Amino acid sequence: MKIVSIMFWFAMLSLACGLGPDMSKDRVPRSPSPTPFVPDKPIADYMRDGGAAYSAGNFSEAVNSYKRALEIEQREQKLEKKQWYELVGNLAMSYSRTGDSKNARLTIAYGLSKDYDYPIFHYVLACSYGEEGDESNALYHLRTAFKFRDKLLAGEKFPDPLTESSFAAFADSETLKKAVAGMKRSKPGSKD
Repeated sequence: MKIVSIMFWFAMLSLACGLGPDMSKDRVPRSPSPTPFVPDKPIADYMRDGGAAYSAGNFSEAVNSYKRALEIEQREQKLEKKQWYELVGNLAMSYSRTGDSKNARLTIAYGLSKDYDYPIFHYVLACSYGEEGDESNALYHLRTAFKFRDKLLAGEKFPDPLTESSFAAFADSETLKKAVAGMKRSKPGSKD
């Protein structure tokens, strides 16, 4: 009985130590290495196509081009600062103009995570609320945009909210007019 018991335990240890049957055939094969990302065309082409569509007011086409450009840029940052600002701002504004506030805000959140002080990002965020008719949130983000307006790049001009189509829902609002007049008078960096 003692010999049977010893043989049993020896057999169990042999199995546990890999001396048993070959189980490697039962394993899931290793997945192949991922295919490297290769864009259909260079980022400059997507930027050019997006810019042309944006200028023509074809915002859904601008979204398609700018979205591809952003995918490329997120994988390998090569754009100059001005081009990157244009890409993120125009993509977000295009989303906003097509009624896709969720993606507009996600795009702007990405931009703000990289450069919180850039005023146009705050301005586009205000526009996304303006497109929805949310005057309170639009004004809040306009104030932030005005606060950072001295951070514009050389040659950039701060837009006039009173002529912005995104704020058309409350363009006649005295609240908007008074708030914008106060913002224009305020010094950059101030809380008002």
